[in-house]
Amino acid sequence: MESRIKLQVDPRFVKEENGFRPFQIETLDAIKNSDAKIILVEAPVGSGKSYIIRNLIMDEYFKRKAIVLTYPTKILMDAQVGAMKKELSESIEVAVWPEDEFVKNGINIFNYSSSSLVRYLQESGINIENLNKSELLKNVFLKLSFYSPKEAIVTSPDVLWLLVDRKVYKGSKRLQLYLKNALVFFDEFHLYSNLSNFPKLVDDLLETIASKVILLSATPYQSKELEEVIKKQRCKEISFSKSVAKSDEDGEIFNYPLDVEIYQFKYTRKEETLKKLSELIPEIEKPAAVIFDSLFRLQHLKREIENMFGNQYKFPEWSGMEKSRTFELDEKTVVLGTSAIEVGIDMQFKSLITEVSYWTSAIQRIGRVGRKLKGKAIMFTNRDFVPYVEDEVVSRDLFENEIVKKALRDPIGELVSGEMFRGDSYNFVLKDKGTKRGIIYSESLFALYDIKDYKDDWRISDMQEKKGILKHWGINNEEIERILIHDRILPLWGAVLGELRDEYCDVKVKYNKEDKILDIIADERYTFYGA
Repeated sequence: MESRIKLQVDPRFVKEENGFRPFQIETLDAIKNSDAKIILVEAPVGSGKSYIIRNLIMDEYFKRKAIVLTYPTKILMDAQVGAMKKELSESIEVAVWPEDEFVKNGINIFNYSSSSLVRYLQESGINIENLNKSELLKNVFLKLSFYSPKEAIVTSPDVLWLLVDRKVYKGSKRLQLYLKNALVFFDEFHLYSNLSNFPKLVDDLLETIASKVILLSATPYQSKELEEVIKKQRCKEISFSKSVAKSDEDGEIFNYPLDVEIYQFKYTRKEETLKKLSELIPEIEKPAAVIFDSLFRLQHLKREIENMFGNQYKFPEWSGMEKSRTFELDEKTVVLGTSAIEVGIDMQFKSLITEVSYWTSAIQRIGRVGRKLKGKAIMFTNRDFVPYVEDEVVSRDLFENEIVKKALRDPIGELVSGEMFRGDSYNFVLKDKGTKRGIIYSESLFALYDIKDYKDDWRISDMQEKKGILKHWGINNEEIERILIHDRILPLWGAVLGELRDEYCDVKVKYNKEDKILDIIADERYTFYGA
């Protein structure tokens, strides 16, 4: 039986003096002057954690000191790089590789991810058959050090893992020497709470290249393994509490008021979710976002929602599988996404509908609304919130810490381990028969798609043969070029033609070292939404 709770969540205010908030000043002081090796910063969504990083890049104190900024997703990397360039360019010339050539006497930002390398190689016309990735990286680092004493390397923890722990790059020692005594930032580090390699990476960074590691999050959940690493080091914990203002008289607003509705029902049933969305989508103010916990749910429901509403609204997708290239946020836009929207994406939504399972993701998702003006957040849950709600009007802190945090689960589950940072993973190129899209995705695709054709000889095929496979499946030339460049940088395991399943299939993939093949094992099937 469905139940609904309605709440008004009050705005949140922050103190500010001379352009800085107390927790920002405390963090900058700890980085410059303390002997702490690990600095742990907890501050709410939208409170200004990114401003700390931009201030450091400008500071003369950090000339010739590498600043390494890591983000959990490529989307967040690109968003933060764009924001940094926009803000810093008001004071100094800024160049971001690979879009820009490095500049002298300015600030240079090296945006390093597989997608940035693909963009660079697509635009530069370099013959990828003769590409030496290690040589390319070495040349970029040499240029970076030559042109400017102020620079930042923006990347992912996965790259640092390969450099420091796996040492897979030729010239890893030389790159480590360049990064010696770096300040290494992990933004939204709570997202690595179930990765057994994360505590090891933090530990090894402090043994090799890092003078300090700075951990930032609005929801700083720590695994027991990470807690042990932190205990070994001198640690400085910085709280937001001293930055809290009681009203706009002694501070400024940074989280606007929210109208919150919490629906408890069987949202794992397709028909019930569709019925609820059919009622809510026309009612909520737009632009809006709908966030699902599962990519499988998103793929099914997106097709149903588009059929239901026709051309009445636009439904761009923003997930780990697809980011709609260009779209405007207007009164007809409803973005359908997954946890890819959860952190750091500065889209100005007026309303949000989201499934919630874990308190960390719930707080992060709710932070996507109420950033510039009053917003509305609608939560779908199978957990009972009633025992934790005593009043209809609550403060933001009480809502997050006494209601959401207590009603929902901790994020930690089974620890993921393997040779790669996020566990062993194997990427494929997928052609979706339903949407006609060509996508690069992990072995998880076998859980989502019925396989109609599988080219398992992809890894021993030459470039012309691979191009022929993709052409035969109807993938356009621009996408083929992108896929083949990605394959040259990070080799793919195979090419798959698939059709979305009606039932989710639990799949395990294991690499057979003796035969050098992947064993793909399908276990039990689940109902539409999984177990």
